[in-house]
Amino acid sequence: MRSDRKSARSLFLLVLLVGMIQSAYAQQDDKVRASFAEPVIWRDPGNISARDLRYGPGAANLAPLSPFTFIEEVKSGESPKIRVTDARGERWVVKLGEEAQAETVATRLVWAVGYFAEEAYYFERVRVSGLPKLSRGQEFVTARNVVRGARFEPRRRDVQQGSSWDWEKNPFDETKELNGLKIMMILLNNYDARSENNKILYVKNSDSADEARYYVTDLGATLGKADGLGGHRSKNDLSDFLTTRFVLGVEDDGVVKFDYDTRPSRLGVLSVVYLPYYRSQVKKEKSMRGIPVEHARWAGSLLSQLTDKQLHQAFMAAKYKPATRIGFVNALRERIDQLTRL
Repeated sequence: MRSDRKSARSLFLLVLLVGMIQSAYAQQDDKVRASFAEPVIWRDPGNISARDLRYGPGAANLAPLSPFTFIEEVKSGESPKIRVTDARGERWVVKLGEEAQAETVATRLVWAVGYFAEEAYYFERVRVSGLPKLSRGQEFVTARNVVRGARFEPRRRDVQQGSSWDWEKNPFDETKELNGLKIMMILLNNYDARSENNKILYVKNSDSADEARYYVTDLGATLGKADGLGGHRSKNDLSDFLTTRFVLGVEDDGVVKFDYDTRPSRLGVLSVVYLPYYRSQVKKEKSMRGIPVEHARWAGSLLSQLTDKQLHQAFMAAKYKPATRIGFVNALRERIDQLTRL
């Protein structure tokens, strides 16, 4: 019995040691890649009014191709997800639930004005062979393994995901490009714009230096109400989106005041239980302040080039019903106009 316990303890320590070594090597790899890759957060989109928001950062020839085969269920994150392969053998993460539509739109809007965003393709109904009973999201599965409301995100072989990046510590501090990305988060009412959702993706270029692209991933907690944990916050909800005012004015020091307050509220002693998350939410809300009016005008000058047709394209790609689509487009146009009027 003692021998078994010693063996088990030794095995545990070995696994722990291997994990620490792998983590150290991964961090070292990130540093090596970062030292050679050019950091990029924004690229001039050119003629914004000509950009195709039907596919956004993706393309028709890159879209997932049926039939789809189940690989595994993803247990992490707030939304239910599964992994599948398509007819080409490409791997996809499929998100189900209320974030699927909002994320499909948000990626297109962020990409449209020059920021990097993950590809997102939305299907109202899609069949996935070999699909078992899911521990999360089974309510979105109908007869014959048909899944309702699914956002497909690829795992491209030529893209390597690095570490997270912080809103307040990065190569773009105090630039209009960084503040423009913050404005996009506020414009979309992204209440989950924590640094943990900011990722660096390394892309190999054949004719130029490799790039370290600074992304905001997981844009599903958008198009609703941005309130603090413990308050009323929502996603993909037009009526809630319409209750927020966006630009509240300009303060004496030339900083824009936005209607964006996601600090945790009414948690009481529960804030101790969720202390790491609580701190990350407070930090996120703080990092979204202090945006100069000239940076807001610059972001507005980009967004104002989007036509109503393009905005409608983004919502049509996510299969919104006409009345809801029109409501969101009108609300976004009013927000864009608020920036241009500053």
